[in-house]
Amino acid sequence: MIDKSIVEKVTNSFAVNAAATAVGVFGATITPLAAFIPFLVKSLGSSRHAKRLERMILELEAILEQQSEQIKNLTDDQYKVVNEAISAAFYTINEDKLEFLKRAILNSINNSDLVASASDLLSRIIRDISADEARFVVHSASYRSIAVMDIPEPIEGVLFLKRGSVEETILSGLINLGLVYLQTSRAGMIDYEWSPLVPKLIALLKEV
Repeated sequence: MIDKSIVEKVTNSFAVNAAATAVGVFGATITPLAAFIPFLVKSLGSSRHAKRLERMILELEAILEQQSEQIKNLTDDQYKVVNEAISAAFYTINEDKLEFLKRAILNSINNSDLVASASDLLSRIIRDISADEARFVVHSASYRSIAVMDIPEPIEGVLFLKRGSVEETILSGLINLGLVYLQTSRAGMIDYEWSPLVPKLIALLKEV
């Protein structure tokens, strides 16, 4: 079960040994590289990343203090997502990604149905998705499908991406994450559709 003491342990460890404390808090399966390299562990305490991470944890702590009853009753699925999101923060240098992780933690605590029976997949996605990919999903999921072609054509409900564009690269990342499926492929155009997990992911990433 996650409680305030876990957040406190992580927060209070920054000046001395942030990554090593993460191992102690989250278990041997979550082992930031810095935990094995003393130089990186010592450097972490004064880095900009550590300060961003500490700020995020302090914000979480302030909010979670008001939700102690909900935290006491976390389901296994909620715990899985929260645990993975917090551990992912230690690997994250992008401030926007840290914000998405914070949202995922708070939204999963507030609504157990969001992660019920899907925590393994969602926690993996939250851990690996980039901030740019997350933004693309949030802003584009209203389209029923995505099409990649050399010369985009306007069709209602279809998001067209130009072949070789930055957006196509982002789409490739989403395919690898299992958030987009190949629907059809024909001369000059490839159609994709969203995974059924996308609505849950968007709900996890929405601003609290």
